[in-house]
Amino acid sequence: MKVLIVEDDVAIRSMMEKTINRAGYETQSAVDGEQGLKLFKEFKPEVVLSDINMPVMTGLELLERIRSNDADVLFIIFSTLDSPEFILQALRLKANDYLIKPVPGRVVTALLDKYATIINGRTKKREVLGMIYSLTLGMKIGNDLDLVSKVVDQLMVETEKNIGPAHRFGIHLGLVEMLTNSIEHGNLDISYEEKTAAMAGTVEQWREFLRLRYENPLYAHRLVNLKFKLDKDRCEWLLTDQGKGFDWKNIPDPAKLENLLEAHGRGILLSSMQFDEITYLGNGNQVRLVKHLTAPT
Repeated sequence: MKVLIVEDDVAIRSMMEKTINRAGYETQSAVDGEQGLKLFKEFKPEVVLSDINMPVMTGLELLERIRSNDADVLFIIFSTLDSPEFILQALRLKANDYLIKPVPGRVVTALLDKYATIINGRTKKREVLGMIYSLTLGMKIGNDLDLVSKVVDQLMVETEKNIGPAHRFGIHLGLVEMLTNSIEHGNLDISYEEKTAAMAGTVEQWREFLRLRYENPLYAHRLVNLKFKLDKDRCEWLLTDQGKGFDWKNIPDPAKLENLLEAHGRGILLSSMQFDEITYLGNGNQVRLVKHLTAPT
């Protein structure tokens, strides 16, 4: 996987280069958005990591220029704690994720590893013999996080020719995030505090934590029930886990700037930028995701 780093701070840029190279990914670096745009066209990266505040061309300007031609590249911005308004603006311009400086190397590596799995597992093109205008699909998914990206890829194949190129990869990432939440925080009953502590160690420690959870008889046989419906007006995904649920009324409002700096609820917040509707039902262990294919009435 190719990663383009766009950062005007020499020390941060050097640290990011070393971290990403050690993780096994190919990198190139730029000192501002203008140079970043030139390298983007030449290097053709799958992922762009960009600062916001830079001379010549800002990260937001770079994002807007790239998004005018490329909806598939993963664009991750990083910023300081005192600029949440720029983070919100970047998300509205279709940035896929954001990191707050200073960014620990392990956080960068974990994020890139997650996105590499998604990118490598995508079916980018397939032959479509006819236009599907109506479809209902049901799936039962076990508690295996390694299968999430493959399941979502299968779901996205079913929307070929229905969801346009500008939205497909964002929806893909949103589904991965929400299905992961259903397994981790729903079926496996992993709290935010438990996940944070487990991921503070090595990758092996996180995998061992998951293995013990998978094998725990309290959770081992739980499933996520997924129902997908497609018609001429909308795509709808209904995820139901077998966990105890949560108080969905306390989900952070993505329109409020202060919530962008909170790590808790981050995945739901990012997903909310991809779907037209996200509705929690019952005690919170069921979520409906909707993407309109035409303007809603």
